[in-house]
Amino acid sequence: MRRYVPKTYYNRRFLRIIFRSVISVVVAVVLIFIILFFVIGNYMTPDEDGTRSLDIPWLVDEPVSPSE
Repeated sequence: MRRYVPKTYYNRRFLRIIFRSVISVVVAVVLIFIILFFVIGNYMTPDEDGTRSLDIPWLVDEPVSPSE
């Protein structure tokens, strides 16, 4: 007759890996949004009517002067 041995050790390694991966991704996304919030805040400029606009230097189209 077999002896009953309750499960005293649950191998939850796979769940720990998944949990840590999800937490790492969430923390990384939150940090990216916080960094972008402060970086983009530097490029906010007030307009004449009091509203704020976003002027990002590398997205601004500069007029091309014809070279003769």
